[in-house]
Parts: sequence; structure tokens; C-alpha cells
Amino acid sequence: MRGRTKLISLAAILTIMLTVSMVFASGILDVSKLSFQPTAGGLDELTAGTANLFVNPKNTVDSTKQPPSSTFQVHINTSGTGYDLFTWQINLTYNKNIINVNKLIYLTRATLDTSSEVLGLVINVTDNVMGYSAFSETILGNVAGVSGVYRLATVEFIVKGHGSTNIIISQVGPLKTTLLDSFGVEITPTITNGYFRNKYPGDVNGDKTVGSSDFIALQGCYGTSPPNPVYNKECDFNVDDYVGSSDFITLQGNYGKTFP
Repeated sequence: MRGRTKLISLAAILTIMLTVSMVFASGILDVSKLSFQPTAGGLDELTAGTANLFVNPKNTVDSTKQPPSSTFQVHINTSGTGYDLFTWQINLTYNKNIINVNKLIYLTRATLDTSSEVLGLVINVTDNVMGYSAFSETILGNVAGVSGVYRLATVEFIVKGHGSTNIIISQVGPLKTTLLDSFGVEITPTITNGYFRNKYPGDVNGDKTVGSSDFIALQGCYGTSPPNPVYNKECDFNVDDYVGSSDFITLQGNYGKTFP
């Protein structure tokens, strides 16, 4: 029965791959012998005992990351217990005018049977014109899936513009993010998306000048935090999920400055 479930799960991922190939002319990147790599840190906002899928670090805020050649990395990690991850597809979307995917530099798979070197199969399609990258992988062999804290991939972005963008683990569309267990049953995780900003501290509207319009924007959401609809992350310069005195001090310190 266990062998049959692996065939079902493999068939599911091959169906995903076939869809990618037909629609987007994708290609197989690698057949890896690496194991899933446990990660540490970055889990304080996650609930133990559930399946989680998250971008780590959650926030990348760095005004030195300017185009045309600056790069930065984020990890796509999972955590939880008892979710039996066997097959996965991740779809990241982003503002193509701010960042592009430069490369996938770390793709892994679960090796639970070291004697037979269970192979992982990886496929990827990245379209920076549309602003997305979809990548898939499955365990091969008559083994169980995995649970715990693991790194699925590391994605390197290259900075293309000045501003901010969410890095979204997309759950919609034909290539939506999908996790399957070893029986081919879909796992529904808790999603935590990422965020990138390279605007200068105090510059809310991204015009490279800290001025009256930025002050008015901060004034309008001062004292708010998520999920208050008035909260504006662009005014949360230290990304602590609260627009308060420290953000005002940052704007005040740079008020009147124009950056290159």
C-alpha cells in the first residue's frame, strides 16, 4: 500500500510538471542527492504543531540595496509536526519592476533511506516579465514524507528598481503553491509572506526625498498596527508592525534630505 501511495504522489507532481511544460516551456533543473536541511530561528511568529510555510527573513529592509546589480536572498521554509511532506510546489510572485528572481541557489529534498539514495526531482519556471517563479519537487521511492523544520529553497533576487514589494507565496492560479503528503492528499499550511523595501528611511512615497507628503502619510496612520486597515507598512520604517514614535524620529532625522 505504501508503494502505491508513492506512485500516486509521484503522478501528482508529474502532472504539475507537465502543466508547467505545456504552458510555460519549462525545464528540469536538477536531480539532487542533498537532504532537507534543518533551519534555526525565524519561527517565533509560528504556531507549533501545525504545517507552516514561510519566507525567511519575513522583512528585508535595506536602503543600500539599489539597482542595477544589488542582490539579496530569502529562504522558503516549512515547520510543524505530523504533516508528512512528500511533494511540493512553490509559486512566488513579486513586483517585477522592483525585484527579479536571479537564481535558485539551493534546492533540497528529503533523504530518508540513505542506503538507496532516494532521488528528488526538481523542476522550475521563472518569468520575470510576469513577475513569478514556480518550482516543484518530490521525494522518489517507497518512503514516508517529512515533518519538522526544513528549508525547501533559497531564492536570490536582483534589485531592479527603487521602492517596495511583497514576496507572496501564491495560492491561486494554475501553478498555485501546493503541498502534498505521501498519500497525495493536499496539506493546507499557514502562510507567511515576505516583504522587500529599499526606500530611504523616512521616504514613504519613494520619490527619494523626505518631505511634507511623507509626513502627512505618517501622520495619517500614526499609532496603528496590523490588521488595522489604516496601518501603512511604508510608514513603518523599522518594520515592527507599529507606526509610532521611533518611525516619527526616523522621518524627522531625514526630513528635507534628497537621496541620490
